[in-house]
Amino acid sequence: MVIQKINICYQDIIMIYQRKDCGVIQSVFPNDVTYFEILGAGNNINGQLQPTYDIDSGQLRRNFLLLQQRVHPDSYSTKEDRQEYNYASQQSSLINKAYQVLRDPLSRAKYMLQLNNISIGESESLQDQELLMEILDVREQLEEATNENNVKAIKNESEDKINNIMAELSQAFNSNDFYMAKELTVKLQYWYNIRNATIDWQPGKRVEIFH
Repeated sequence: MVIQKINICYQDIIMIYQRKDCGVIQSVFPNDVTYFEILGAGNNINGQLQPTYDIDSGQLRRNFLLLQQRVHPDSYSTKEDRQEYNYASQQSSLINKAYQVLRDPLSRAKYMLQLNNISIGESESLQDQELLMEILDVREQLEEATNENNVKAIKNESEDKINNIMAELSQAFNSNDFYMAKELTVKLQYWYNIRNATIDWQPGKRVEIFH
């Protein structure tokens, strides 16, 4: 299936920005094109891809690789017209950025909030005091851990928390409850940092929980 939209090619709902009449690579994607549209991810509603938190990661990667194959700069490096090469480089860079954002549950949540004019800073504070105390308690456990088995238990707990929050995020985004989605994304950010701290753990090393 091919759907025309100005000079944008849709092939099986995967987008590359090139002329339909001659296949020449054009400049980078328009500003109103989302990462979901670029990578053919999301809910297909009447031929339009709408952002969704629930993504098939395997299909996302296949779409990414297919797009990168189509616009890889090396394919245009021997052409006399360097503009096509430059455009291909720009598109390849944007496609890679889109993939890096959508493949990760935390950055995907932040991006979906951004699409709805809601931003989350790296230092966004938790409003849930009970959860904040839990995070501080986990940090203390990490600092007092004496072996990798202790740390593995904390890592497994953080993975469970992350998976539970992702399930709640899916429900929040599906119901367009962006206030709840923001709160959950902040929580997810904290538990991501806990998990990262378990990966970086060393005996006696001070535990830094960045948020």
